[in-house]
Amino acid sequence: MSLHKWFDDEETKQRRKKRDDLYNSLPKEKVQDLKKKGIRNVMKDTNAKKDPIYVSNKKSSEFIQDIIEFKEWLDSRTYLKGDLNRIETWIRILYKKLESVSKELKIENEKEELIEEFRKIPPDFLEEKTRIALNKKLRGNKRDSSDYYYLRKLKVDVENILIQAKYYETLKKILDL
Repeated sequence: MSLHKWFDDEETKQRRKKRDDLYNSLPKEKVQDLKKKGIRNVMKDTNAKKDPIYVSNKKSSEFIQDIIEFKEWLDSRTYLKGDLNRIETWIRILYKKLESVSKELKIENEKEELIEEFRKIPPDFLEEKTRIALNKKLRGNKRDSSDYYYLRKLKVDVENILIQAKYYETLKKILDL
């Protein structure tokens, strides 16, 4: 058995030294805050920045910033007749950005509504693995091959049931005569 595997290699030493230097360079207040906060909360904060709500707020603030920039440029101009082409271009770009932001928000709202409707489905209505696969799909988590299998199986089952529903609807119309 080799003793070398118990010793740190150069890369690990460098990473540890860099981490310690960063930690020592922090102000004491920041160190105390980090100790109080804990690693889980720090990780939650970093993951919150990737949250779709954060991203949509960022895009809307960028859009507002573009409008303010356009307003400032427009205010600084004294003779606008020569700038008509440039003004049209600005407005087209702003309109396309507005459409894209509103489309993304609409998609996010529809997704949230689907999640709420999915929560209303009783847990015993679907198999556990199918429910897990649907949860992963709704939340955008990574899916594996078994998840894809259960989603395909559910899709086929739903299509068959919808075909049967058409037949039952026809039978209901006949009975209502």
